[in-house]
Amino acid sequence: MSIICLEGASAVGKTTVSRLLEQKFGYIRVAEVNELFKRSTNESSTWYFERQIDRWKLARDVSKRGGVAVLDGDPFQPVWYNWVFANDGLQPLNEVFDFYQCKIQRGDIEFPNKYIVLNSSHSELSKRKESDLTRSRRHFDKHLNLIEPQSEYFEAMCGVSSNSVEFIKSDKPSNVANKIANLDKPANKLNSLEVLNAMSRFVKSRT
Repeated sequence: MSIICLEGASAVGKTTVSRLLEQKFGYIRVAEVNELFKRSTNESSTWYFERQIDRWKLARDVSKRGGVAVLDGDPFQPVWYNWVFANDGLQPLNEVFDFYQCKIQRGDIEFPNKYIVLNSSHSELSKRKESDLTRSRRHFDKHLNLIEPQSEYFEAMCGVSSNSVEFIKSDKPSNVANKIANLDKPANKLNSLEVLNAMSRFVKSRT
C-alpha cells in the first residue's frame, strides 16, 4: 500500500504514530490541514476542502516516487465531520458530496489504499490530553462525540471494501506503528466514486 491514512479521536495518537512510521519505517508523513497551511480571515467557504485536496496531492507525489505516504487525518474528513455536526452551521452535506464527486471525477483525489482507525477509551483519551502540554486540542470534549459515529462510518466503508479499513487499539505508539507496518496490502484498488456514493447513501440514511 502506498498511501495510508490514520484516523481516530483527538489524542488517540495519530500524529505520534505517523511520526514513528516516518522515523522507523521510512514512511512520509503528510500533516493535517491546520499544520500545513495558514488560513486568513477572508478565505472562501471551500478553503478547507481545497487544502484537503492539496494534502492528497502531496501524498500522491510520495507514492509516485515509490514511497509510502501516511496521511495524518482523513482528506475526506468533511464528509463524516459535517454529518456528525450537521447542526453546527457547517456546509450542507450535498455541497460536500458534490465537491468531492467533482474532484474525484477530475482525478484530483482518491480514497487512500488503507485507513487505520485508532481507538481508545474516553478516560484514556482524556488522560493523554491532559498530559500533552504541546497541544491545546480545542473542542476536545465536543470531539469525543465523534467516536461512535466515526466508527460506524468506517465500519460501513468495510462493507464496500472489506480490506480497506483496519481498526487498531491505540496502546503503546511503537506497538501500533509496528502493527501498521506489518499489515497486508489491500488486494484491489478502491473505486473512489463507488466508495463516495456508498458513503453518501450511508450518511443520508443516518441523517
